[in-house]
Amino acid sequence: MLANIKRMVNSFHERGGFHIFISTILLRIIQFVLGVLIIRLLTKEDYGNLSYALTITQLIIPFSGAGLFLSLLHFGPIQNKFENKVTLLNFTIRRGFLYSLVLIMIMIGLAQLVAIRMPGSVQYLRLFSIYIMSYFLFNTSVSFLRVLKKNKAYAASLLLNSILVLILSLLGIFLSKGIGYAIGFSLAPAFSAIVVYISLKKKNEINIKIFSKVQDLPVKKSDYTKYGIFAGLGNIASQMAWQLDTIMIGALLAQSTMVATYKVAALIPFSLIFIPSVFIQTDFVYIAEKYENKKYLINYYKKYLLIFSVIVVAILSVWYIFGGSIVRLFGSEYIDALPIINILMINVASTFLIRVPLGNILAAVGKAKWNSWSAIILLLINLILNYFLIPEYGITGAAYATVISISLSSAISIILFYKYLNGISKPHIEPNNG
Repeated sequence: MLANIKRMVNSFHERGGFHIFISTILLRIIQFVLGVLIIRLLTKEDYGNLSYALTITQLIIPFSGAGLFLSLLHFGPIQNKFENKVTLLNFTIRRGFLYSLVLIMIMIGLAQLVAIRMPGSVQYLRLFSIYIMSYFLFNTSVSFLRVLKKNKAYAASLLLNSILVLILSLLGIFLSKGIGYAIGFSLAPAFSAIVVYISLKKKNEINIKIFSKVQDLPVKKSDYTKYGIFAGLGNIASQMAWQLDTIMIGALLAQSTMVATYKVAALIPFSLIFIPSVFIQTDFVYIAEKYENKKYLINYYKKYLLIFSVIVVAILSVWYIFGGSIVRLFGSEYIDALPIINILMINVASTFLIRVPLGNILAAVGKAKWNSWSAIILLLINLILNYFLIPEYGITGAAYATVISISLSSAISIILFYKYLNGISKPHIEPNNG
C-alpha cells in the first residue's frame, strides 16, 4: 500500500502537481484572509447583500462562454497536432467572448427581478456581471496551459490571479466599500488573462484571434459546443448544491443577517474542496488521454482513495477539536455559525472521496452529459429539501438539506463510474484530429 502511495505522490510531483498545490494553497489562504477582512470591514447587512449577489453570480459563472473553456480542456489533449490545439483555443475565445457578452446583458437586465427579495444586492449583482467575462478569459487561458501540460505555468497563473484579486479587492474596499470590492474582484481575472495570453504569444508564437473567423476546426462544432454546454450546466448545478441554500435563505427568510451567518458557515467546508480538486486537475489531461484504459482508471481511483482517506480523517479531527477557535476569527457576531459548520463538515468525506474525483474522471473521459444529469438531480433534491426544511428549521434545515443531497449525489457518481467502466470495451468514437 505504501509503495502505491509513494508512486502516486512521485508521479504527482513529476507532473508539476506540487507547484499547483502550493499555488492553490496560497490562493485559498489569500481568499480566506480576504473573506475575513471583508466580513470585518463591512456591516453584517451589507455583507449579506454582497454575498447574496456574489452567490448568484457564482452559479452563472461556470456557464460563461457557454462553458467552451471546458470543451478546450477535454478536446485539446487528444489533438495530435499543435496547430489543432491553437485552432481550438481561438475558436473558444471568439465564440465564448460573444456568449459571455449575451450573458452579461441578461444578468444586468434581470438583476432587479432576481434580487427582488434582497433589493440591497441589485447594485452588486450588476457590478459582478463584469466577472462573467473576466472569468471566461482567464479560465480559457489557463485551460490551454493545462492542454499543453505546462503545469508550472498554470500554477504561476493561479498565484498571479490570487494576488491581483487580493490587491484590487482590498483597494476597492478602502476606496468604496462593497462597491469597490465588487469592481476590483471582477476585474482581477481579466488582467491575469492578459498576462497569460501575452506570455503564450511570446513563448509559443501563438496568434490569439478574437475577431477573426476560425476555419478548419478539428472537431465538429456541434460536438464541441454541446460538450461545453453540458459541462457548464453540470458545473452550475453542482455549484448550486452548495449555493442554493444561501439563495433560498434569502428568498424564504429575507434576512440579510441570516444570509451572512450561513455564508460564513459555508466558507470553510466549501473552501476545502480545493484539496481534492487540485490533485485531480493536475492529472485531468492525463486521464483524458487514457479514457479507454479501464485498468488505469480503476488503479488511479484506488490509489486516490488510499491517500485521501487519510487526509479526510486528519481534516475532520482538526476541525472537531479546534473548530470553535477557528470560527472566532470571523468576529464574535458570527459565533452562531459554529453548529452550522459542524453539520456542513460532514460533506467533506463524501465530497473528497467520491463526488470530486469521480465527477472529474467522468468529465475527463467525455461524460460531461452524465455529470449534468447527475447534478440536475442533485439540484432538484436540494431545492425540495430546502423548500420544506428552511421555513421549519431555518439555516440549520438548509445545512441538513445540503448534506443529504450531496450524499445522494455521491452515490449517483459511484453508479455512473461503474457504468462507464462496464461499457469501456465498446467501440469509442474519437473526435477527428484533422
